[in-house]
Amino acid sequence: MESKKISKRQWQKYFDNFSLKYLQDEQPEYIEIQVLSEDMGAQHEINWTPLKGITYDPKSDILEIQIDKLDHLISHPKEIYVNEEENDWLTGMMVVRGDGEKSIIDIR
Repeated sequence: MESKKISKRQWQKYFDNFSLKYLQDEQPEYIEIQVLSEDMGAQHEINWTPLKGITYDPKSDILEIQIDKLDHLISHPKEIYVNEEENDWLTGMMVVRGDGEKSIIDIR
């Protein structure tokens, strides 16, 4: 598994392609999200919930993670690092916001 940084200009296409390729079948994928901040430390936000899609809107500068019954929004992401398997399956990622807060996302 390789970890790599995705450039901001690629975010929309990258996540749209992932969602279309892997999240449209009958087999559910699950996601866990932890938020790390200097003020609060590590906090679990989402604990192994069905993942419906991931998309980035460049106009509003929001990364949207669509999960069962709600969405998790990350405003103004600055950097995104992904962990992929050889077949481009996304196993996890780290999203860094401008204020330094980090979202650690695991997918299975």
